[in-house]
Amino acid sequence: MNYKILHILLLLVFTGLIYCCGGEEEEVPDDLVFHSLVAERDTIAPGEQVKVKANATGSKLEYYWSASLGDILNSGSEVIYAASPCQVGKNQITCKITNGPNQSETKSIYIVVYE
Repeated sequence: MNYKILHILLLLVFTGLIYCCGGEEEEVPDDLVFHSLVAERDTIAPGEQVKVKANATGSKLEYYWSASLGDILNSGSEVIYAASPCQVGKNQITCKITNGPNQSETKSIYIVVYE
């Protein structure tokens, strides 16, 4: 094989590798800051519902909600906490926010369900 053709082919291969492998950088999300977790009311009657809102800044935020007793309805930064008649007492609502595999923050509040 002619050395001139071999050099041209090698040059094309290396140029293609450099073009395909370079230039793209992984997007890094903005730093997560979990400002507050608040409920419309902190005391409700059995069977009632109350809005709970997480206030955070950053990019690509994901919200994970849980309750010690009762149900979390909806998803995202604002949810509804629903207490059933048998869940009287001080119930903990927790929100964990992440913006990637390395950043997360968690806050909790209490809602009292009275008889």
